[in-house]
Amino acid sequence: MVWTIIILVGLLLDQVSKLVAQNHLASGGAVSVIGEFFVLEYHVNTGAAWSFLANQTWGIYVLSAISVGACVLFVYWLLKIKDRRVRFCLSLIISGTAGNMIDRIFRGGVIDFLSFRFGQYQFPIFNVADSILVVGIALLLISLLFTDSKRLLQEDRPDGDADADRTGLSTKGRSKEAECEEGTHGVD
Repeated sequence: MVWTIIILVGLLLDQVSKLVAQNHLASGGAVSVIGEFFVLEYHVNTGAAWSFLANQTWGIYVLSAISVGACVLFVYWLLKIKDRRVRFCLSLIISGTAGNMIDRIFRGGVIDFLSFRFGQYQFPIFNVADSILVVGIALLLISLLFTDSKRLLQEDRPDGDADADRTGLSTKGRSKEAECEEGTHGVD
């Protein structure tokens, strides 16, 4: 349930911000937020990241199909994986992917409006969905570095014994019931 809320909140933030950008920036005006460093500027990207495939008429269809497939795969992983940190990251990734997928399917391109310039370098314009997606991927990579792969499919245990298996044995080899009776549950 919490994962659905995270996905929906991310989608809402993304889609509302794109509607605001479309209503206030599409006429060609740019709004300076921090001088030339950070500017709100309307752009429709018919390609992928950095306008990859933007000049291909078939590109939007390929990218839409990839987005749908990716969302299905990420939802499958979200349902299979039990580690809460990884599920949080997957929720962000689904939200960002779905936000841009909605644009590709219903608008024919992704609305971008966040523009940053570092001296002479113009960073590619992006949106809230891109930000959510990148944060989700970065956190996922960090989480996977510090998560035992065996733990990914195990339920997080409220008593802190994430390594307890389904037989009821803790990592110490005693049953949970025996630990409770002995009064040693959770004590090393």
